[in-house]
Amino acid sequence: MNKIAGPGDSECYQITHESGAEVVIACQGGHIISWKTGDGVERLFLSEDAEFSPGKAIRGGVPVIFPQFSDQGPFGRHGFARKSEWTADMESGRMVFETTDSTLGEWPFEFKLGLSVELSADKLVISLSVENVGLKPFSFQGALHTYLKVDDVREASVGGLQNHDFINEVTGKSERDQCRSITFEEEVDRAYLDVGDAAVVLQSGIAEVCLGAENFSDVVVWNPGAEHGIGDLPEDGWREFVCVEAAQIQSPPTLGAGEAWTGSQILHVRS
Repeated sequence: MNKIAGPGDSECYQITHESGAEVVIACQGGHIISWKTGDGVERLFLSEDAEFSPGKAIRGGVPVIFPQFSDQGPFGRHGFARKSEWTADMESGRMVFETTDSTLGEWPFEFKLGLSVELSADKLVISLSVENVGLKPFSFQGALHTYLKVDDVREASVGGLQNHDFINEVTGKSERDQCRSITFEEEVDRAYLDVGDAAVVLQSGIAEVCLGAENFSDVVVWNPGAEHGIGDLPEDGWREFVCVEAAQIQSPPTLGAGEAWTGSQILHVRS
């Protein structure tokens, strides 16, 4: 890990592979803001209007969702981890975030998060670890909210989730996917529950990205559509990404004192 200056002179760390592949992680949110494969192609979307300042969530890249998914609890949307300052543990080569007075004010539990990556020419494995370092047990939700870059979302599709149940966050209804692939003519916000070892594939003009997960049971697919109204996303920015994220939503893990959990998302590019 090498310390570098990121957007807005933010503190970031760069990890490189002998193939030329690289990842950049911001201390703001422990947030992966760039992933380039060995051919030098950027694989993640980062909004040109993303805010790099304390207490803000970065639009794009891979936000860490913890300890709450969306608004399914008492905290701010998607929890506090993505808005907090993480530190680099140079010995372990990972980013870490631990209990603070601020987090205790929201969530009365002591924890330690770790974010690590494994990198090769065409593959990225992102692992999130959660450890209970206190005396009281706690349950949590989590996700790796991955913004994958595409040429034009209207020509992209996500396959591999046919015949799986999902919650349609646009309509608020539970449905079963009967289509061979998901397309993006309008807003899509779906949480697929208990997908097991489903082989999820994003097809786009840039490349085919195969997505797998270990110890995450759910998958979220999201694009806000043309009428998004998101302040830190340009008007046409919605066309440039699809979010496909490994998530733990339906069955929040419970950790007793001293227990730990780790989940991983595996991204493999096939040109």
